[in-house]
Amino acid sequence: MLTLDPVDFLILGAGWTSNFLIPQLKSSSITFAATTTTGHDGTIPFKYEPSSSSTSQYSKLPSAKTVLVTFPLKGKGQSKQITSLYRQVHGDQNNWIQLGSTGIFSASHWNDCSSPYNTENERAVAEDEMLELNGCVLNLAGLYGGERDPKNWVTRVAKTKDEVKGKKGERQFPLFWSPVDSKFATRSCSIAYQPQLST
Repeated sequence: MLTLDPVDFLILGAGWTSNFLIPQLKSSSITFAATTTTGHDGTIPFKYEPSSSSTSQYSKLPSAKTVLVTFPLKGKGQSKQITSLYRQVHGDQNNWIQLGSTGIFSASHWNDCSSPYNTENERAVAEDEMLELNGCVLNLAGLYGGERDPKNWVTRVAKTKDEVKGKKGERQFPLFWSPVDSKFATRSCSIAYQPQLST
């Protein structure tokens, strides 16, 4: 996977999401590269440094048509900084996707892209900034699969079955998503990735 050849898709932060995303990219014949902080398993070493204005580590990344940021960007400036530093090295012909947080939403019922959210939340500020840069934000809710199994965290939300039933419909359980059915909630997405496959 370690490559500096141009790719269709670059994953900045190949953590849990990459467990199902990378097999999907492979099966769809989409060229890709991925980063981790340590460069393990054939990934490219990359650690986002909000306080750095250096492009040196961005020059170690391949040029990509679409860049996915899986780690949280926070507050004003981080979305602009990461896109700007990457584009200083690789040009501005790329699309950006940020995995967002459902924790920004403030409605106590079902939330969707038109629901109110806390615009002062540091994650929301960074997500709004990504949208202003014509990027896309995917707010994935209730992720599970692999290590993310509700039995491992449900007792933090409710200790008994009755307490779980009482929480039904609250933000902790707005939608369960699995890589099996590939359904997810989106706050806003102004771009769509469609690879140019050769015929």
